[in-house]
Amino acid sequence: MAFLRVEQKKSGTYLRIIESYRADGKTKHKTLHSLGKLEDYSPDQIERIAQKLMDLVGRDLNDLVSGDLKEAARYNYGYALVIQKLWTFFNLPSLVSRITRSRKFEFDWSSILQFLLAERLNDPCSKLSSYQHQNEYIGLLNEAIELHHIYRTLDILSSEEDRIKKHLFNQRRSLFTSVLDVVFYDVTTLYFDSAVEEEEALRQKGYSKDGKAHKTQVVLGLLVDKDRNPISYQVYQGNTYEGGTMIDALKKMQAKFSIDQVVVVADSAMIDQANRDFMNENGIDYIVGDSVKSLGKTIQSQLIDKANHKALSGINEELFTYTELTYKGRRIVCTYSAKRARKDAHQRQKLIDKAEQWLAKPNKYKQVKKRGAGRFIKYSEDGQQALELNQRKIEQDAKFDGFKALSTSTKLTTKEILSKYKDLFEVEHSFRALKSQIKIRPMFHWTDKRIKGHIVMCFMAFTMLNHLRKATQLQYGEIVKAIDKMQLSKIYDGKAKNSFYLRAALDENQQILIKKLQLKVPNDTNPQNTINQYFMK
Repeated sequence: MAFLRVEQKKSGTYLRIIESYRADGKTKHKTLHSLGKLEDYSPDQIERIAQKLMDLVGRDLNDLVSGDLKEAARYNYGYALVIQKLWTFFNLPSLVSRITRSRKFEFDWSSILQFLLAERLNDPCSKLSSYQHQNEYIGLLNEAIELHHIYRTLDILSSEEDRIKKHLFNQRRSLFTSVLDVVFYDVTTLYFDSAVEEEEALRQKGYSKDGKAHKTQVVLGLLVDKDRNPISYQVYQGNTYEGGTMIDALKKMQAKFSIDQVVVVADSAMIDQANRDFMNENGIDYIVGDSVKSLGKTIQSQLIDKANHKALSGINEELFTYTELTYKGRRIVCTYSAKRARKDAHQRQKLIDKAEQWLAKPNKYKQVKKRGAGRFIKYSEDGQQALELNQRKIEQDAKFDGFKALSTSTKLTTKEILSKYKDLFEVEHSFRALKSQIKIRPMFHWTDKRIKGHIVMCFMAFTMLNHLRKATQLQYGEIVKAIDKMQLSKIYDGKAKNSFYLRAALDENQQILIKKLQLKVPNDTNPQNTINQYFMK
């Protein structure tokens, strides 16, 4: 009996006509004819060959289509392929093994974590919603999971937080052998869908960067490298002053990671005298934003005097200049940008317009605070009555348009200092991705343990997503969209009384993802036994 054999090899898919026969009581095969590589034929050519074979037996190719095909289910297979590839890439099986050896678990928390990571990348939602989505994937879970096991997995992540962060950091260093010469630090707030505070708990009300002052929150301090790879993070109570987190974060970074001498880059909001003293005493070099307005008047006048400025090599002097001096033991580089000056003037004019509206109809607006638009208003001596615009303050503010100061303890060139400070936007990109793509907030957990477990899971998901960005050169949204469209439809054939799987067509971004990660995707059509073998863990 002859049949068509499809053979998958590294070089391609080969088609052979095989004869099956029995000899000496055993079934044997021999090749009658080799049709070559499937990739050498166009779809039309394959269809013509099939039609010719059907003609020879007096049947039509359309007879094979029963007309009773129904889609029984649809699954995403992309996340199973991608998550499991990254699982191996970051050597997470060894980490899971170490954690599991030290404790006995009666459920497969490793598979649940892979599922939660897929959900966090795909459609971030509450853990209850994730529990209800488990049947939307193929290849991630071998069996149905219980909701309480999802929460217990978060508890495991919380208790193993330091070990997980250290493993991911060491794994990246061993994989890429890159020198960590610069770390960027910034802080954001993560709010909860609750306004209820609990004494001594992480969830507290405080200054919200998300504009959610009525909600409880936690403060998240994040350290990243120049490629947006997260190095580490720390979680603080929601009422913690953001500048007060930096010393703690740097101490823990030094204690937990074997990090070479680095330059810390941070915005001016992170730096107070205590932070600067700590870095000086511990030999940590820094490049931080500094406020020209907060410096002494003599120093101010020198920094904003354009006669003291000079052009930076390769940049138009009319658009960008700089000067530098030493002040209180630190080197200050002050730059002037014509583009930034226009932006500063525009921002101030918006505040002046707001102040004028308030002065014209004070009863229409709530009390204006003496910052923002209120700082450009002149008040009565008792401070209770707004009189008019304060032209002196407006003129004084305009003197600083376009000027930006940086403090540094390094001996880097001015161009290097400016370049590294410019890269601070990488941590801003990281926060943006954590909030918009990973949707780390709002959080729906109440206990500190679950809050920390949720953040560990989001940290792992972002680490994986950022690696995919670097590997594929695609944007975060493009990556998620490509994986989301990697789907299999389970088709029931009413005539043949069986089912097969039809894979969705692959687009350009999916092809990039497959090539860069060296993924092996299912064929266009697949019987059930092939799918079982393909996704068997």
